[in-house]
Amino acid sequence: MEASVILSKCSIHNRTFGIRIEKRNNDWGRTWAFKIDEEKAKREGFDQTKITGSLDASPDYPGCPYCGERYGFVLCNCGKMSCWTPGKEAGTCHWCGVYLNNLVSAESFDVSSGGL
Repeated sequence: MEASVILSKCSIHNRTFGIRIEKRNNDWGRTWAFKIDEEKAKREGFDQTKITGSLDASPDYPGCPYCGERYGFVLCNCGKMSCWTPGKEAGTCHWCGVYLNNLVSAESFDVSSGGL
């Protein structure tokens, strides 16, 4: 089984967390999430993870460890992701500071954890 960790930020608390992902039928599934500080994430090499494809939540995925959001996430043009409350249409990327509006779900994408 192919598995990895990507980084995300909580869109409410602006805190970094790791998401364990597993490759399933040529797509990725989110299976676990955990709090992690950026220095430790960098030491573990989680800031180097890059994936392409869909990113569904498995039934046991616990969601963001800070706000509890299980399904909503947004991918910024900077290539990094944050949890996101469904129905929220705009906000600021906590990675790069760009204002995001007219948010929509993507079927496939490229996620990069680089550049902590």
